[in-house]
Amino acid sequence: MTDLAQWLTTQTHDHALASAVTSMAAAGAEIAGILQLAPIAGQTGLAGSDNVQGEAQKALDVITNDIVLNHLRTNTAISILISEELDEAVDVSSQGRFIVATDPLDGSSNLDVNATVGTIFSILPSAGGLLQKGSDQLAAGYVAYGPAASLVVRISGATSVFTLDADGRWQQTLAEAKVPQASGEFAINTARERFWDAATTGYVKESVAGETGPAGKRYNMRWVGSMVADIHRILMRGGIFLYPLDSETASKGGRLRLLYEANPMAWLVEGAGGRSTTGRQGILDIMPTDIHQRVPVILGSADEVKRVEEWYRRV
Repeated sequence: MTDLAQWLTTQTHDHALASAVTSMAAAGAEIAGILQLAPIAGQTGLAGSDNVQGEAQKALDVITNDIVLNHLRTNTAISILISEELDEAVDVSSQGRFIVATDPLDGSSNLDVNATVGTIFSILPSAGGLLQKGSDQLAAGYVAYGPAASLVVRISGATSVFTLDADGRWQQTLAEAKVPQASGEFAINTARERFWDAATTGYVKESVAGETGPAGKRYNMRWVGSMVADIHRILMRGGIFLYPLDSETASKGGRLRLLYEANPMAWLVEGAGGRSTTGRQGILDIMPTDIHQRVPVILGSADEVKRVEEWYRRV
């Protein structure tokens, strides 16, 4: 079985880039262990502080951010860390060639119910500065902490999946993830329907209409409330994830952050044959204006994303 270190030698000749991926994988392995015992340690509650987005931080948001930072500080290839949990970018090494942007613990509101959460990361060249398009990414990935800990990563070729074994090593369990071109599942928070724009409303109503509707097939809705969990399901069996711009999030530009949520997920999904968009623009084509910039996110099976884009062209 191929492990992460062996796989990296087939994906890049840049040992420094490989080391950046390895550092994030090591942080993920440590976080997996912390999460297993977090309820016993009483670490699933609130930390008593807010992050830069004004969201209440869980104790584990702070703990996992520190774990990532500690791992990156031991790697001189990393110049800067951008984190959801930190107001400003943090200088790591003056000699570093890479910027790491991360959401250290995506879906932390699910901790109390033992649902899947994750760590998302993006690796960019430091020469490009803090604000770069998603297409400039050199690598991206996430760790999903579920019944098994799964590392999903892509450098420039295929999106590959690794599983953490009992000895703390990442073993490849899927060489090339493939998002089916078509699907019968969509993931969206329907409790927000009253805020949706016309394109989102049209797509969902068309899908819910089932076999007798314009889509001509039956759909199921899936929604975990953890982006990592929802995207991992889509990578494994197809579907579409929608967190569109709506009337409540319009003033902020959207709900999800571009640098460390939308861009890495779009990089992974497109590497697996899927498609990503804001509805009106490809996610990887957006030039960011702020390290915590928010954007609409629609990604998954190519045919489904194209249907949503068609709705946006109509309205």
